[in-house]
Amino acid sequence: MPLPTQDRSARRLALSLLLAGPLLFGLWAVLLGQDGNWDLRNYHWYNAYAFLTGRWGMDVAPAQVASFYNPTLDLPFFLAAQVLPARVVEFLLGSVQGANLVLLYGLAWTVQRPATPERRRALVALGVAVCGMVGGGQVGLLGTTFYDNVISLFVLGGILVAIGGNGAAWDGPNGPAFRRVALAGLLVGSGVGLKQPTIVFAVGTCAAFLAAGGTPWRRLFLAFFFGLGVLAGMAIFSGHWMWFLWSHFQNPLFPYFNNVFHSPWGTPDPYRDDKFIPKGPIAAALFPFAWALDPKLVGEIVFRDYRVLAAYVVLLLTGLMALGRWLRGQFAAEGPMVDTSGPARARRYLLLAGALSYLVWLKLFAIYRYLIPLEMLAPVLILAAVALWPAPARTRGLVTAVLLLVLAATGQSGTWARVPWGDRPFSAKVSEVQAPVLPRPDHTVILMTGYAPTSFLIAGFPAQIPFLRLQSYFIHPDQGDILLNRQMRQRIDQGIANGDDFYLLLAHWETWTMDQILPRYGLKGAGEPCQPVTSTLDEPMMLCRIIPLQPAADRDMNPVN
Repeated sequence: MPLPTQDRSARRLALSLLLAGPLLFGLWAVLLGQDGNWDLRNYHWYNAYAFLTGRWGMDVAPAQVASFYNPTLDLPFFLAAQVLPARVVEFLLGSVQGANLVLLYGLAWTVQRPATPERRRALVALGVAVCGMVGGGQVGLLGTTFYDNVISLFVLGGILVAIGGNGAAWDGPNGPAFRRVALAGLLVGSGVGLKQPTIVFAVGTCAAFLAAGGTPWRRLFLAFFFGLGVLAGMAIFSGHWMWFLWSHFQNPLFPYFNNVFHSPWGTPDPYRDDKFIPKGPIAAALFPFAWALDPKLVGEIVFRDYRVLAAYVVLLLTGLMALGRWLRGQFAAEGPMVDTSGPARARRYLLLAGALSYLVWLKLFAIYRYLIPLEMLAPVLILAAVALWPAPARTRGLVTAVLLLVLAATGQSGTWARVPWGDRPFSAKVSEVQAPVLPRPDHTVILMTGYAPTSFLIAGFPAQIPFLRLQSYFIHPDQGDILLNRQMRQRIDQGIANGDDFYLLLAHWETWTMDQILPRYGLKGAGEPCQPVTSTLDEPMMLCRIIPLQPAADRDMNPVN
């Protein structure tokens, strides 16, 4: 990590703040309250539990589409929550997320000119880093299991490696330069392997090498070795899961892009959530202004943050200024003047990587959470871009300082649901999920319907009970004879033939599914009062006994209509 070397007091100050910073963010996470977000209840807890206990083949899509997500990123939280109090788990998670401060400091230090006095350089880097860490998106995610501000460690770390060494990737010998960018790609690719939407930064940071400067072959090889690193990182953290999905569902990204892979386990659809993507070039060009006015254009909660918008405007202005200087230079006798030093190319690479990553995000997702690394990076981009303006240094410094102060003061975080503190976030122990005692757990099947996130409750039931989700935003009996529907129908028929007990787990606001979904599988409510299933994370859910519509021998055994 770059630190002052000549000014000892500046070095001690920077080192102290960088060591204390992540811990302070850990404390901040505790003060915000215990995480109880929708995704945590839907799949972050269940996927880790299912992976560690081998429930694949027993349950069918209880976490809806997310049942098929790579569980690797969820394992540390799940394991920590088994042995540590909830506040300690939250503190540790918040401290890990707070480590982004260190990387942002390193990036802000690196983009400043080496001639800058060390004390000022360190203070500017610390101020920019803090501004990047107090954004409305980042603070809202602090201490939560969305992990967008954990994946950011891989993205920011990869960029820092790429532009570090005083521009060594562009000025240094080929061998060390290619190894440097391969390591940078490995970090970014590891983020992609752990969470697939990080692909927007992998594409942006790789493509930026092609335009950051240098000879065409040098640029091509930098992008090539960075890309190799990305593929290696993806293989390390998601290769096992992609192979699992391919082996079981004939689609390494199942269910996504099933319009390409045509797995018989799902419908031939892409399963992508594209509802936030702006329609048309004008809407796309004005999108940062639009979501500044209405944050629900990029997500489900209300928040306020102008960092990405400010970086968008500053980069556009910087590009126009650069174009103007280039055009004037073209017609001047001496030709255009462009700084071709390694550090200058590193700064250009940073700006290009941020801009290209944003454009890829805009095309693929337009979901703000997936842009959190860029929200954090935005103050660094502003610092690097304003430094290129044809203005006195004092003016550039004043513009940067005012912008960052305004951004820090105007951010307002939203909330993804916080719940009262318990002894642990939740646990596989029944003491944390209070489920009714079932008389025959070895001969019990629990069905699930509706859209509520209920899969986290599975850990509170006897481990031998299978859970089948008949209907959700992922699967529905109207999808016909896809293999997931066929598998569930066969298991229900077999259970009825064996005299198994059947129950339905659902939210009280989704009781309509009992009348509309269960008959499609030859089942109905038993007409008895449902029993509550309570937890530390949500209001009580309902467990209702269900019975066959008619004896198994008389049932229509045709596939689902």
